Amino acid sequence: MPRKLLMLLALVLLATSVQAQTRARKSDFYFSPTFVNGQSYSFEGGSSLQTDTGIGFELGWHYNFDAHWSAGLEFGWGYIDYRATVQPDRGNNAGSPVRVNGTMYTTNLRFVGTYNLASGPLTPFLTVNGGWTYVDTGIPSGLPQTDCWYYYYYYCGTYTPTYSTTKFSYGVGLGVRADIGRSFTLRGSVSQQYVDFAYLSTTPWTVWRVDLGTRF
Repeated sequence: MPRKLLMLLALVLLATSVQAQTRARKSDFYFSPTFVNGQSYSFEGGSSLQTDTGIGFELGWHYNFDAHWSAGLEFGWGYIDYRATVQPDRGNNAGSPVRVNGTMYTTNLRFVGTYNLASGPLTPFLTVNGGWTYVDTGIPSGLPQTDCWYYYYYYCGTYTPTYSTTKFSYGVGLGVRADIGRSFTLRGSVSQQYVDFAYLSTTPWTVWRVDLGTRF
């Protein structure tokens, strides 16, 4: 049975290879569901953070200079549920640790470069990226506030400010690309993403993703 499955997969890839057109001097536009591994983090002073599996998506555009090299932009959004233990200020001896449950939201803007190891329609690839990540912790930073604005009508709304920050981020990854038919592209990859938090351990985020794209 494994041999038959491998033969069937080889036939499918051969059929798509015959129909696939070269990607050189073409653009890729893709939508990417993403999944981030749960992770544990430690902070100065003894506080800690445990995240669950994160879910998000990316929208991206690449230009293929030739069959091997491409570069482009990605914009993404995601959320991660977490459990945190916040230690009190040792100087004030404020009492017991505080446990917080919440949801962290992230927004990314990245520049991406990719190298495809083969020139054919089925190829492994290496990728690097760098850009900025906005993180909203969901933890209130003050009392609820009310703002009003006018747009044809007068509106008022109440919101609660939260702790948030924007940091430089970068990553490296590897994956496999398949160009199918005249315009469809499928990629699967895993990457290690780093965010430049000075007060956080350097444990990276492991990101799994599937790119569903079109070439034009």
